[in-house]
Amino acid sequence: MKLLLERWNKFLNEEEEKEKVIPSREEMEAIIQNDPEQEMNIDAPKGSEKMFGGKEPRKLPFDYGEWPNYINPADNMGWDFIIVPSAGKDTPDLRPAGYVIYTNEYKEKFGNDKIIIAPGGVAKGSDKKVIDDFFGEMKGRFVAPHWY
Repeated sequence: MKLLLERWNKFLNEEEEKEKVIPSREEMEAIIQNDPEQEMNIDAPKGSEKMFGGKEPRKLPFDYGEWPNYINPADNMGWDFIIVPSAGKDTPDLRPAGYVIYTNEYKEKFGNDKIIIAPGGVAKGSDKKVIDDFFGEMKGRFVAPHWY
């Protein structure tokens, strides 16, 4: 019986370690900056369509996904990321290069930030333009991307 209880406790602790709630974008960025080799899920690959709170899906010029082991309390799902268009999931050393946040008009989305990642944390000018243009077309929904 003791062995069963020990195994059950170990299982529960492993589950807790798999998913951690990260309360702020800054803390999530620090995790990725310090250890960019985190598990990633691509929810919407480049060229697919995705809704961003609007009425019509938009064709993505970048890969969009989440870190499933790090939960954003704003939506209780993995923290969202955008991979710059010149890179992909298998590109090494993807680190924070910027972020995108919703405008004040979308208070229900407050905190559901998108972290932009690029090789070595450096986005090319062409990557910035593509992402700036994409989110610029949704001015009422998103603040212009912030770049580091």
